[in-house]
Amino acid sequence: MTPKFDPDIVLAKASNVRRSIETIRSLAEPRHAGLSDWIKLDVTVLNLQRAVESLSDLAHHVISESGWELPRDGRHAFRILAQHGLLKPPETKLAESMVGFRNVAVHDYATLDPEIVRGIAKDRLGDLEALVSSLLQELRGSAGSGL
Repeated sequence: MTPKFDPDIVLAKASNVRRSIETIRSLAEPRHAGLSDWIKLDVTVLNLQRAVESLSDLAHHVISESGWELPRDGRHAFRILAQHGLLKPPETKLAESMVGFRNVAVHDYATLDPEIVRGIAKDRLGDLEALVSSLLQELRGSAGSGL
């Protein structure tokens, strides 16, 4: 079944993800050198949370508009996209991991390890960007997508 969606909503959510990534990357710029480590960490966590929320909103929008099964949770939403050919297995795993990170950050299920947060900011932002780009490409490929 061809996915259905509002291109404006999809593009807005993708833009939110990218803006959050840019904000995190900007923390390494010299103009932010005076910020304390805990403020940088807090801004990073907040923007990772925003990115995951926007990505999740995008997934739920496509699922809802397409009339696909109702996701049981955030991770399941990405598995549904994968079942319909919109995500590859590594992208699905990354999205599911990011939902797990978001759950810890929001609900404080465990104390966030600052080194893990720094590692995500240093090594995984490109993966998140690639996931969003790939998802947009798959949606563009659907008939009459308008993207």
